Amino acid sequence: MRSVLLLQGPLGPFFQHFSRFLARQGIRVHKLNFNGGDDAWPCAGTNTRYQGSLPDWPCYLAEFVNNHRIDAVFCYNDCREYHKAARQFCLARGLKLFVFEEGYLRPDYITLEQGGVNAHSPWYGQLASLLTCQAPVDEHLHFSVAPTFNKRIYYAVRYYLNMQLDTGRFSHYVHHRHRPCWREATAWLRGWFTKLHHKPHDRCQQQRLIDHHSGRIFLMPLQVADDFQIRSHSPFKNVAQAINQILDSFSAHSAANDVLLLKHHPMDRGYSDYSRQIKQRCTRLGINNRVFYGFEFSLPELYRHCKGVVTINSTVGISALLHKVPTLTLGKALYDLPGLTSQCGLDTFWQRPEPVNYQLFTQLRYFLLSNTQVNGSFYGQYRNTCEQIWQRLGESAQLENAAPKPALIETDIPETSLQQAS
Repeated sequence: MRSVLLLQGPLGPFFQHFSRFLARQGIRVHKLNFNGGDDAWPCAGTNTRYQGSLPDWPCYLAEFVNNHRIDAVFCYNDCREYHKAARQFCLARGLKLFVFEEGYLRPDYITLEQGGVNAHSPWYGQLASLLTCQAPVDEHLHFSVAPTFNKRIYYAVRYYLNMQLDTGRFSHYVHHRHRPCWREATAWLRGWFTKLHHKPHDRCQQQRLIDHHSGRIFLMPLQVADDFQIRSHSPFKNVAQAINQILDSFSAHSAANDVLLLKHHPMDRGYSDYSRQIKQRCTRLGINNRVFYGFEFSLPELYRHCKGVVTINSTVGISALLHKVPTLTLGKALYDLPGLTSQCGLDTFWQRPEPVNYQLFTQLRYFLLSNTQVNGSFYGQYRNTCEQIWQRLGESAQLENAAPKPALIETDIPETSLQQAS
């Protein structure tokens, strides 16, 4: 790589650290900012404001890539409106596109793939024939990632406040979450309060479930309300629709002594609350005493008491498989493979969940570590994270025909130039 383009990154300074590292390696870095939140953490190299419209974006991108001789593009998530167009452009032009996403194997990993992630991964639909020859992975240098929720609150509030204050300069910007900026910022603060408020009650509820229903608990980990995994890679319009379908099926087909626990997503605490919907649906179905809902449950403690896990396509499914819990996916998921996940339908799953082939899961984990996962965090421990990413990028350069293996490092930020594009 000689000249790279950074689009939108995770909330916070991750791309700032990434750009500093790349600059230290002698790589020319160009960063495009689409709103005031992107402006909040200036990157090394040139920083350019894209102030044009979404329909004009593909043409602008093509011109920018040509003018600056870009040979690689980096972004976080490949389904945002601007990133979706960038992905199509890169695939058509044969240009390298590296996509970051939260880790498939959390909490100590982030995802980095060339060409796309999740159902856009180059490995999607290919794993069944690849896992049998996967070699073990040496993990002796693995480092643990500290909790990051408080940092993420600060980064989110700072991002959305800057986005709101600078709306005049970016009047054509289309955000991937269709809510006002002030709601985005306050939602993170509300999520922090929700966590503190519900934790004592939910921990007591978890213990009661274990004491009275161990071995008969079905778990459904909910996903973020506007998760692209649902919007782009599932048959559901939203989480609410999925909840209704699952409750209806559970009521009609599960054993009378089984219970269902729906766990709210930790990153969605401040945005949504399904308690009223679940209560009304369960009352209509007559299963109020068999369905439970909450925010602060410990999944590792629950897994050994679970009869099965139902998910749309959350990476929590991988965690469930790690704990040998039968798992059913209702959407497109990279890990949805015969022998790993239950291949029966939802109605059958309540009665006959299929066991997990743990040897196959171990091979899947090794494969993900070798090809998609980088030990690190978007919200701290930047030096270690960047070093791991840089190593992965070096590996992918040697294996040009294989799936990408990116890597990053850290540097002092040189003088930045701020250009404007309209």
